[in-house]
Amino acid sequence: MNEVRKGLQSLVGAQLVFGHGNHSGSHAQLTDDIKVDSALAPRTIAESYDEAIIPLASHINLRERYANFENRVRFGRILEDLDTMAVHIGYKHNSPQLIKSVNVHPLAIVTAAVDRIEVAIPHMHMDRDIRLSGFASFVGSSSMEITLKIDQDNNGTWEHVLHALFVLAARDPRTKKSAKMNPLVGTSEKDIAIIETGRLNRQRRLTEQDKSLFKIPPDTSESTIVHDLFLKTLTQNASIFRTRLLVENSMWMEETGLRTMYLCHPEQRNLYNKIFGGYLMRKSFELAWTAASLFAKQSLSTLAVDDIMFQRPVEIGSLLFLTTRVVYVEGNKIQTRVNAEVVDIHTAERHTTNIFYFIFKTKDNKKPLQNVVPKTYAEAMMYLDGKRHLN
Repeated sequence: MNEVRKGLQSLVGAQLVFGHGNHSGSHAQLTDDIKVDSALAPRTIAESYDEAIIPLASHINLRERYANFENRVRFGRILEDLDTMAVHIGYKHNSPQLIKSVNVHPLAIVTAAVDRIEVAIPHMHMDRDIRLSGFASFVGSSSMEITLKIDQDNNGTWEHVLHALFVLAARDPRTKKSAKMNPLVGTSEKDIAIIETGRLNRQRRLTEQDKSLFKIPPDTSESTIVHDLFLKTLTQNASIFRTRLLVENSMWMEETGLRTMYLCHPEQRNLYNKIFGGYLMRKSFELAWTAASLFAKQSLSTLAVDDIMFQRPVEIGSLLFLTTRVVYVEGNKIQTRVNAEVVDIHTAERHTTNIFYFIFKTKDNKKPLQNVVPKTYAEAMMYLDGKRHLN
């Protein structure tokens, strides 16, 4: 993974020491007189495939970085590595565009979204090597889907740990506009099927955005769910709406919330002098896990990461506020939602940059979980949104 990071820094001419040399952060050698080839060669899935090893078995000192308090692999660190690997594969797919005269790539490729991460083994061993691998599975005009997986060595056999889908976007660093990527072609029936699945995934993502509760109201069945939840909190035989009572084994959604703040320092910057998306995912995951564990009153396993949208970059020097809540519970599964908001320290302006969804499950299925109950309309929408993501 260290070689992957160094390769990315070289590709975009990233600033190695903050505040020295390349003040633009990256792509400083791309002056206006350098021409970019407009003819984009088609690429195959095999040409984008790559893998990297996290050598935990042989590098004992490396384990300190990846260890959690249970002496298992820290999932937040894995999220960071997945983000780095996805961008690396994005650049490898588009490698024919490399400007050899300055040895810099003309594209700024960033993570636009994390479609889904499904976890098969939530607790990886600290003394076994981890392999990250992936490839381009669909390419549009200026965006692409990257399929990733993680395996861990188990006595000479690679054991499947998780599967992930990342969505990357390309920008021209000089104009800040969308930039074209090399097209992806299938050379076998298997590859053609992979690309078609990627196309369907893209269509699904667009459909889900159109059906977002931020755009259209809940459907009839969802409205009925919210109304039934509301009726259960009313005092019996009282014809007023002000008095609200919880039914047994329930908790108000607002009581599950946690909030924290980080000052964004250069140490957490990415290739383009913005805050690294993997760092945002790690911090959001750990806050969500904490809220869910306090809610369940036990340690939890990670089941999935779902539908993360990187709406806008986080600038160095920003105040980053992370707010999480348990928004939906079903069986032994807990759906959490994290809202990332940046505040400009000079203007006090606030902007939402990301919304993260993390799904956890209890290790002890014998202990029933409480139900979470919304009190306001906004919480009711979060409840339905959480239900959609879990299901």
